[in-house]
Amino acid sequence: MARMDSWVQIQDRNRDLLLTRVLRAGDSYRAPNRKNLVLITGNAGGLEIQVDGKPIPPLGPIGAVRRDILLDPDRLASGN
Repeated sequence: MARMDSWVQIQDRNRDLLLTRVLRAGDSYRAPNRKNLVLITGNAGGLEIQVDGKPIPPLGPIGAVRRDILLDPDRLASGN
C-alpha cells in the first residue's frame, strides 16, 4: 500500500513489466504469487509492504530510489 505517492515498477525474470505507475496515497497493489518478481520504486519510504498480512520494515527512507528488490516473501519478512 502507498502511504504517500510512490512510483513503482514490477518486472518478472525476463524484465517484462507487470506494473509501472504511480501509486497514490491509499492505493494498493497485490503482486501475483510468482517467483523472481523484482520491484523498483522511486519512494521506498512511501510504501508499506506486507507479507502474509503483516507489514515489514520500510524498504528505505522517504524519497529513496531502490532497485532490484526481489519480491520473495521469506526474504522480505526477514528484512534481507
